[in-house]
Amino acid sequence: MIRKRIRPSSAIPVSAMADIAFLLLIFFILSNVSEDTIDIKMDLPQSHISEQETQRYFNVWVDEKGDIFFGGKKGTAQELTSYARFKMASNPQTKALIRASKTIKYEHINAIFESLKEAGVHNIVLVSKKK
Repeated sequence: MIRKRIRPSSAIPVSAMADIAFLLLIFFILSNVSEDTIDIKMDLPQSHISEQETQRYFNVWVDEKGDIFFGGKKGTAQELTSYARFKMASNPQTKALIRASKTIKYEHINAIFESLKEAGVHNIVLVSKKK
């Protein structure tokens, strides 16, 4: 009696590949680093009234020396103007959130306001921590 050998299938199961592709896509989206992860230590001023922003925005950080940080890097007031124009091109309702130390000189904040005004940003929020 001759028996035929049963060979294992050499086909690759493609039905599970779509699931794996979507899981990888979700992993990469969730592990993406956003610009909000920049870590600059500063002492924000306090306010009795504080609102949580849920609309589109971009952050501008100013440390005690007057150095400006935006888009995850340090820059100048002129570079901030270009960056703000780029952000406003995608959404004209974009807000600028300024996070500055409470001991910063007014001239540094004024320079940021002028840069944002030149870029056409009309929604500017000074961030404070709630008392």
